[in-house]
Amino acid sequence: MLYGILAGNKLHLSEIARSLKESITLKKTIDRLSKNLNAFEDKDIIMQDYLTLVKHHVKDDYAVIIIDNSDISKPASKKLEALSEIWDGSTGEVTQGYLTIEAAVLSESGKMPLPVYEKVFSAAERGFISETHENLCCLENLSENFSPKCVSTLDRGFDANDYYRYFLKHRERFVIRAKKNRNVIYNGKTCNIMDVADRYKGNYCMDFKDKSGRAVHCKMSCIPDTAISVIQ
Repeated sequence: MLYGILAGNKLHLSEIARSLKESITLKKTIDRLSKNLNAFEDKDIIMQDYLTLVKHHVKDDYAVIIIDNSDISKPASKKLEALSEIWDGSTGEVTQGYLTIEAAVLSESGKMPLPVYEKVFSAAERGFISETHENLCCLENLSENFSPKCVSTLDRGFDANDYYRYFLKHRERFVIRAKKNRNVIYNGKTCNIMDVADRYKGNYCMDFKDKSGRAVHCKMSCIPDTAISVIQ
């Protein structure tokens, strides 16, 4: 496996098998590597060793951890195990595939994202509970390996009470991009989060380019957590 990864400079099992250039058929090489990987029992030890190396490049105080859900679409596949219906974020259509949860921490010096958690899962798998359960398993793993002073950043897919409760219970720092229909309690009254945002003039500015290269001028403000809270 190590030779195949170094020779092919890729992590796809098929490419690793091609790099080995064995005299047997490619399918037989892939099958053998798959069986060996399935029988490998020391992955937790390797992962802990890897995380130890990552921590040497991370500052505990205010290190940013990026957590994101994604999907792997396999619309033409008929033989892959545990295929289930997913929403393809790229095409906006329902197709066959798998869901993923990933996390990366930014290094202290170059702000390089270093992967620290990844799991592929499917609703068709035996023992599957829910996507929320898989996401919480990811958060628990991060809590075990990183300081609560790190800042977890999550997109609006995580704007749900299960995740707010988790971070508040564990006293961890977090930033979640809220949905526009999120209601909050502001100064003792229930109101839409956009109504609260509109009351504040941006005290901080940030210029950046979106995916299409368009320049965006963003204004931001900070509201004390004593004045606003998420409705549980």
